[in-house]
Amino acid sequence: MKSIKLIKKLVEQEIREIDGGIMDPNMVPFVPHRQPAADPVEEPAEPTEVDRHYSLALRARLATEELVKALDGPIYDGPYESAFKATAALRDVLNGLEGLGADPAAPERVVAPAEEEQPLGSTAGNYMPFGGITYTGDTV
Repeated sequence: MKSIKLIKKLVEQEIREIDGGIMDPNMVPFVPHRQPAADPVEEPAEPTEVDRHYSLALRARLATEELVKALDGPIYDGPYESAFKATAALRDVLNGLEGLGADPAAPERVVAPAEEEQPLGSTAGNYMPFGGITYTGDTV
């Protein structure tokens, strides 16, 4: 019986440690931090002047693409070439506006990013030219 009382006394002593044991009267009870159910919804930012210019250039680009489709015929070679150059010029405009800070939504991004932003571009550092397949085994 003495050993049980001794063990009980040792356990209570360990619980009442000086550095804030679980029975320390100054210890604040543990309250778990409750995470929110979901991230708060971000308010859409007001479009800037560059974003408005991007939207205008995007509408012009889509219109010139429709024009290129309409002029796809052998009698419209000259106008077709000019319309095709216009779509290329508007692609450069859209990329330039993104460089100035335009932040288009995913559906509005209709042109490829600049070459240095592309993951497998020649300036990305991980470009490997195609070397072809070679066979070095025996020919038997």
